[in-house]
Amino acid sequence: MVAPRSLALVEVAKREGGPWYEAILRDLQLDKAWVAFDKGVWPSREVPCSHVRPRAKSAAGTSFVENAEVEVRLATSECPACWCQAWMVAHEESGEVARCYVSGQGEVTVPIEAIRAKSQEMSLNPLAFTRVAVEVEPALRKWLSLSDCRGCLEQIRSLSALHLATPGVQSPSGGNGVVVQELDSIILLGSEEATQKAQMVVKIHLQHQAEVEAFHRRRNKKLALLKELEAKSSGEAAAAVLEVASGLVGRTCGRGGERVQRLEKEFAVEIRLAGDDDAPWKTFLIYGAEEDAAAAREALELKSVEYPLSESSLAWFRKDNRILLDIAKKAQLAAATLQDGGLELLGSSSALEDAKLLLENHLEYLPVYEEMDRQQEEIQKSFEALERSKPKWSNPSSGDPQRCSRDRERHERHVMAEKSERRRRGDLHKSERSVGRFGGMAGRDEGRKCPVGGG
Repeated sequence: MVAPRSLALVEVAKREGGPWYEAILRDLQLDKAWVAFDKGVWPSREVPCSHVRPRAKSAAGTSFVENAEVEVRLATSECPACWCQAWMVAHEESGEVARCYVSGQGEVTVPIEAIRAKSQEMSLNPLAFTRVAVEVEPALRKWLSLSDCRGCLEQIRSLSALHLATPGVQSPSGGNGVVVQELDSIILLGSEEATQKAQMVVKIHLQHQAEVEAFHRRRNKKLALLKELEAKSSGEAAAAVLEVASGLVGRTCGRGGERVQRLEKEFAVEIRLAGDDDAPWKTFLIYGAEEDAAAAREALELKSVEYPLSESSLAWFRKDNRILLDIAKKAQLAAATLQDGGLELLGSSSALEDAKLLLENHLEYLPVYEEMDRQQEEIQKSFEALERSKPKWSNPSSGDPQRCSRDRERHERHVMAEKSERRRRGDLHKSERSVGRFGGMAGRDEGRKCPVGGG
């Protein structure tokens, strides 16, 4: 089947008899046509079909006689190229240019290929075409503006014998003004049979194009990730770098990487460790905003400080190691170690400042605790002196101190038992005396109530 002539390239006139501007046909619906202009010199717009005609071919190589009616192509940077009515004046001797008289502009000299015979093309008749708009899913709409899409649609137009297959808008709007709408469909113009056939072919292409686009999205995403990982592994994309001796890597990271995880969360950065296992120095690469990465680097870097202590202070910390552990935890130190002359503190600058502040506050209570220990020692000595001044309990039958102690305890328990028994007996006697007294009174009262001579 021979494909009909494409209507993609058209000419548009602003008014009857005016210049015909080169344009691109985007859609045709009812008595309106939607056209665009090359390189966006003019915005896309809606025009009447009577002002649109197929673009005619130039007549390069054709000889024209003087006074012949022709059309001359004029191009400026401010307007699309247009074809104006003109008359031949004369050919130049070189045969490459000619002089023409253009209506409204006078005599001009133009290249011979910019001259053609008067166009015989008729205005577009919308009743001669069937229009079908195939909607494109949002994920594929960027594809509509690519050259690959135009090549694919031109192939479909040729195979299906269409007049036009082009990206467009399903429901164009505009009026006499400018039309600015996002491409969302493929517009098919031709006979009813051709549009039905083309519609099926277009849907097949869209189905496969969706798979292709999805693959390219996955591919681009993976390539971007690969590039990012390569940049990170080489350290090129790092916003900050910290060199650390291999022996301090563990303390820098913290137990289970706790310090690194905390700093990543606090400063919204990513921290990676680079360097060979046997290298004397390791490198921490910090990724993120420059300001955040710089702050994270400062917080990650460990510094060592000697904090001198007196002998009494050292003895206090050795006696109760919980104080030092509590200070290290609260100040977020990497380590706090007791030395001969004081403490060795390891941590960030801010952590060291916090630790010094806590130590100063703890040491203010050292005299108080020393006084408390002194008083406790004195009280204990008093108890011991009192114990020594008591008479010792002894058993004549045995010189064993432990046995004497047991006898004394047994004697004390016996004495306590006797006292308890006497107290119980005393309470019982009191109860019996109370009952007897009250019982006698009751008998006397009853005797008074008995009649004389009664039994």
